[in-house]
Amino acid sequence: MSNTNLSIVMLGTGSPRPDLERSGPAQVLFLDDLPILIDCGEGTTTQLMKANIPPQNIKHLFFTHLHSDHFFGYGQFLLGGWGLGRRELTVIGPKGIKEFHDTLVRMFHDDISYRTSLGRPGNGVLDVKIIEIDEPGIVPCDIPAKVTAAEMVHNVPTFGFRFETEEKAVVFSGDTAPTPAIIELARNADVLVQDACLAATGVYRNTKDPELQKIWENLQKEHCTPQQAGEIAQEAGVKKLVMTHFLPNVNGEEVQQEAANSFDGEAIVGKDLLKITV
Repeated sequence: MSNTNLSIVMLGTGSPRPDLERSGPAQVLFLDDLPILIDCGEGTTTQLMKANIPPQNIKHLFFTHLHSDHFFGYGQFLLGGWGLGRRELTVIGPKGIKEFHDTLVRMFHDDISYRTSLGRPGNGVLDVKIIEIDEPGIVPCDIPAKVTAAEMVHNVPTFGFRFETEEKAVVFSGDTAPTPAIIELARNADVLVQDACLAATGVYRNTKDPELQKIWENLQKEHCTPQQAGEIAQEAGVKKLVMTHFLPNVNGEEVQQEAANSFDGEAIVGKDLLKITV
């Protein structure tokens, strides 16, 4: 695990609300030249290609949780990547991911059967290895890094992941409200990719709409503000904070300033296709 170069590509930094500027949540962590996909929101396969990352080269996919915005891109990734030549895939995520995967394969049974009848091998779509996580701890997988999962605070089972080599550590929070678990998971990490969904936007800012006010109030039980993201990074001793999972029309300068008020390190407002060297 020594002397590994790490980098991150923010494929999608959006939310459940469709947004022309931000695709659905997804990130790639590179361990040297090995790409690891974390979450697979709407548009992930297109974003991979825009980032010059061949989808068929990704053999490992981690899901933080099974909300639609983190999963919508999986069908295209699964079948499209197979069509491009991927012949093996391991998917890791909370309990329930096997049912999601198996349901998708059943839905496209005729499609897959047709393509295999043309002569394409079923490897990479019919033999996907599924690893379900039902408790925090070390994640058993064959990538050249130690992977630790910690349970986050969200309304479905959600795990943050820490990827650690001998020299570097990168943490992905997934969706979460503030919790001691993310602080411990991110302790002294080089980069924390953190949910900062609760940035003020044109939709929610000073709204008088009772429905939107209620939604905003409830969202605070499931996500973080940029200030809270900064507080988490500060308490954890993180070197670099990358914020993500934004609703449409956030003001990037406001987000960066809000985080900087509570974090002494480098605070970055995530954008689609942004590359970060660890």
